[in-house]
Amino acid sequence: MYKFIFVPILAVMLATSAAQAATISGWTHPDYVKADINTSYSPADSSLLLTVKNTSPADSATLRGLLFTAPDVTLTLREVSYYSQSVSTPIQVTKNWNIDSAEGTNLNAEPMKYYDGLNTVLYTGNNFQGGNPKTGLDVGWTATFLFDVDGEMEAPLNQFIARFQSIDYAGMTASDSDFAHSVPTPIPGAVWLFTFGLAGIALLRQRIITS
Repeated sequence: MYKFIFVPILAVMLATSAAQAATISGWTHPDYVKADINTSYSPADSSLLLTVKNTSPADSATLRGLLFTAPDVTLTLREVSYYSQSVSTPIQVTKNWNIDSAEGTNLNAEPMKYYDGLNTVLYTGNNFQGGNPKTGLDVGWTATFLFDVDGEMEAPLNQFIARFQSIDYAGMTASDSDFAHSVPTPIPGAVWLFTFGLAGIALLRQRIITS
């Protein structure tokens, strides 16, 4: 009986911890600042793949910082690649991105250590707070970040906050900057596995009751 209980529970665990997706939108420009984020953790080689696509409807909006939670692990940035629909070969820009702890990072002059659970900052330029934008992820582009993971990641990344600059669209009098946040959801490919796990648990519960 225990093996039948283990299978659906394992299915739920795999669906909710192996991969994750989220869509983020701007705080002050919610209709014009957006990005899609996907994460995939491989315990076999202790690696984490983070994929970010700038889907902003604005004429311009450069994503140059991402804040998130990496529970109980230390991440080392190994490689970064940029892609666009018109570029077949990815552009390597690893040296233009930095990874840091949220402890010493500010978000509009407020220390990120006060944001419960957020502990990792990925950014370009001088810091996550602001300044003149340098290298970043432009509208329509996708970046993949590959990390080496020190420790066992038992939970997926969550609580994303992104930093956008050079935001410009019709009706604006000048370019602006903004932050974006998200609510993570399971990726579509894992939904069926999650559903199977829940259905299995419900069936087992029914069998226990009837027996």
